[in-house]
Amino acid sequence: MRRVSGALNLRDNDALWSVLAVLEYYARLYEAMPERIRSAGQGSLDAVRTEAQGATDALMAQHRDALARCKETIRLAEHMIREHEEGYRTALARLNEAALDALVERAANRIARAAGNRLVGAFAIAAREQRGRLDGAVEAFERAAREAGRHAQAGAQSRERAYWRVLGATLAVGVILLAGAAATAVWLGVLRG
Repeated sequence: MRRVSGALNLRDNDALWSVLAVLEYYARLYEAMPERIRSAGQGSLDAVRTEAQGATDALMAQHRDALARCKETIRLAEHMIREHEEGYRTALARLNEAALDALVERAANRIARAAGNRLVGAFAIAAREQRGRLDGAVEAFERAAREAGRHAQAGAQSRERAYWRVLGATLAVGVILLAGAAATAVWLGVLRG
């Protein structure tokens, strides 16, 4: 201030001194203000940081707790899903097994009925044919026997061959009839069972 008064030729009672004093006050205030602002800002920034850190720590703790609960819930849900899947697979296997047993039984019954019907039909047809053959063989035998009586001396060899043919046919018919009777008995047993 002394330099300014020397440069401006100011006296001690000059009114400009009050203006200079005010300007000096503001100059010192402006020099000190950035430091005050910095310290005030630093304090509030530290307070905000501390508060934000506390809130962040609290949120992180809540988040960790919620995450742990979620993980436990997921673990329990996975365990329950595995149990339900195992139960479902077991029930499905039992159901499939029961359905397969029923299907096999039905198919076996159908096959047995169809085979029995065809077998009885085949035996009936064979028996009819054999009956016709037997009737034909009997007629042939009677004819052969009458013919043999008339031609006894001339046809001794031919009678013997005819006799063996008729005997073979009769045995074949008898075997077929016995087989037909046995098959009929088996089929009747299947129907009753």
